[in-house]
Amino acid sequence: MPNAHPYSPKSRLAYAKLSATPTDSSWSQVYNAGNLFACLSLTTIPTEEKLSLQALGKEVFNTLEAEFFTLEEKSLTTIKEAVQKSTEHLPEHVAISLTLAFFKDTMLYLFIQGAGRIVMKRGEKLGLLLEQQEFAANELTTASGFLNNDDTIVLETKQFADDISAEQISEALRLSLPNDMAEALSLHMHERDDGGQAAIIITYQGVTPTKILDEEEETIEDAYKENVQEPPPTITKQRFSLPKFSLPTFPSLSRLPKFPLTHTKKLFLSIVVILLILLAVSIVLTKKKQETSRTSALFEATYTPALKSYDEAKGLESLNKTLSHDNFLKAEKLLKDNHDKFPKDSKEKTQIEELLQKVETELKTASDAHAVAVKEVASSDNDLFAIEKANPDGKAFTQDADNISFVTDKAIVRVTKTTGKKKEIITNNNDWSQPVGLAPYQGNLYVLDQKNGVLKYVASSGNFSKSAYFKTTPDLTTTRSIAIDSAVWILFQDGSIKKYTRGEADSFTIKGIDKPFANPTRLFTDADTTNVYVLDAGNSRIVKLAKDGTFQSQYSAPVLKQAKDFDVHEKDKKILILANDKVWEMNL
Repeated sequence: MPNAHPYSPKSRLAYAKLSATPTDSSWSQVYNAGNLFACLSLTTIPTEEKLSLQALGKEVFNTLEAEFFTLEEKSLTTIKEAVQKSTEHLPEHVAISLTLAFFKDTMLYLFIQGAGRIVMKRGEKLGLLLEQQEFAANELTTASGFLNNDDTIVLETKQFADDISAEQISEALRLSLPNDMAEALSLHMHERDDGGQAAIIITYQGVTPTKILDEEEETIEDAYKENVQEPPPTITKQRFSLPKFSLPTFPSLSRLPKFPLTHTKKLFLSIVVILLILLAVSIVLTKKKQETSRTSALFEATYTPALKSYDEAKGLESLNKTLSHDNFLKAEKLLKDNHDKFPKDSKEKTQIEELLQKVETELKTASDAHAVAVKEVASSDNDLFAIEKANPDGKAFTQDADNISFVTDKAIVRVTKTTGKKKEIITNNNDWSQPVGLAPYQGNLYVLDQKNGVLKYVASSGNFSKSAYFKTTPDLTTTRSIAIDSAVWILFQDGSIKKYTRGEADSFTIKGIDKPFANPTRLFTDADTTNVYVLDAGNSRIVKLAKDGTFQSQYSAPVLKQAKDFDVHEKDKKILILANDKVWEMNL
């Protein structure tokens, strides 16, 4: 067992997960709790016996969690025993592939039960750390060692290792973020229908200590050196020194000008000098006390409520993510607003900076955690996108239960979903010139035009009559999209959203979002949708807001940067995306 390093640095783990859709004979899952990461796949031959691989896998993780988090000391040996206990219940005819990693400060422990592969990218080199190629339930191999900054570790099930080549992994790991790496690898995963595929990509950022290893263990550095023919980078120690302080000096009394003084005058002068010195000292001490009191009061008014908000946010992480996120933001604002008011190098400012760093880490981790996997689906799965691809002259598209409609420079065209019949229903008689949005409501159609405002077309006996929606048209030159659920919602280029009811502005404010929109392009909601969704292409995400403006969640994926349109199905818990002339699906 390696010796504990005396310095426990703060570190950050960024990660992304990959898992395939289960089949009748194979199932996989990725697990994470704190600094513990695992990939598990279970495979069996279909028989008449009713066997739930998902239930077996859940029992593996439940047992592992119970065994692991009750360990008084987490070492290579104790964790190995916990892993073995978690898989004892599996039937003999079920093949297991379990890869596991535990980050303990700067130390990494690795385990493979059954079969699997673990690789690491260090610098520009990719090395094999641990591998078992054959399924053997009783075989459990381990490795351990210290990490370097920016090491990237990939845990793989056997099926993932068999289906994804080393070249594909190497190419994906050239990207900078785990989410981007996972997105690149997910495309190769979908080439094969293998429910046992699973992997997790983890990037470590921290401080690398001096190497101290157990000679009896196979170490990460040994495995890395053996496979890439290159020793680990040299580790350097940093030394710190405190600034020197000196007391102020005063002129010697012997250097003061001498005057012929009587004994009484000398005594009086001595008393005056002593009083002046005492007065000066008293003034300095009083000023210092006042400054200390002000600093203490400011610290109490800043740190205490910020710490309370931070603790409340941590406690709500698993219960109410939105409220947890709001508390993190509240703590961050309080700390940032008062950070510069504390004296430089004071203990109060140091504590403020440490808490601010913890808050920002939680916000960054929460943002990373919203990354989701996407998969390509057939264009025929969405009628709206099929019409969009077939009509490149369309400026904006929309749909209701029966029809798909789109606006061009010349007309509004309707396509019947059941028959596919296409018909121009409204001719543009110089009514619109810069259309950017189209929305249906109760059989009527609303055109968002950047120049002429919102045009309302009321259906009547197969025809449409035009009227202006606004009583006084606001400035709509920077609008991007429109949606209607009884109120009219309009998205602007700067990321603001305005709500209108019966042509009048209604109150709506976005609250709790972690970062501002960057190039928002589409807005989605309707009468059957509980929330409001915004396609934020600049940040490669879709943001979900409650209809009172409160941030609910966000879904990040690289493909969203090129997204042209999206369609939300809350009841089916999925979002369909049109990007690069392909249709992609992500889960809500």
